Amino acid sequence: MNMPYQLFTLILPVVLAILITACADNEVEYTGILDHRPEGKDGMWVIDGKSFSVTEEVDLDEDHGPLTAGVCVELEMEDGEVTEIESEEMGKCLTSQQ
Repeated sequence: MNMPYQLFTLILPVVLAILITACADNEVEYTGILDHRPEGKDGMWVIDGKSFSVTEEVDLDEDHGPLTAGVCVELEMEDGEVTEIESEEMGKCLTSQQ
């Protein structure tokens, strides 16, 4: 066997393992300024110009203040579904935009 083929057969399983692990972790966090939200939980929430569909099952965490337009929020998603929205200190949004 030639050297490139041997190297390829050694590296391929490692690369596949990394990709499978990365795909298995379907949790995403997004931090930004809350632009708009519906009166209740259910509906479209807009954070830094991006729209997120939110259902009644979502946990709202207001430990750092009420979830009103202009505040810093962190949105958590799992498998493409929003699971939690929480207020954050403004400093978290300022550092995430740099």
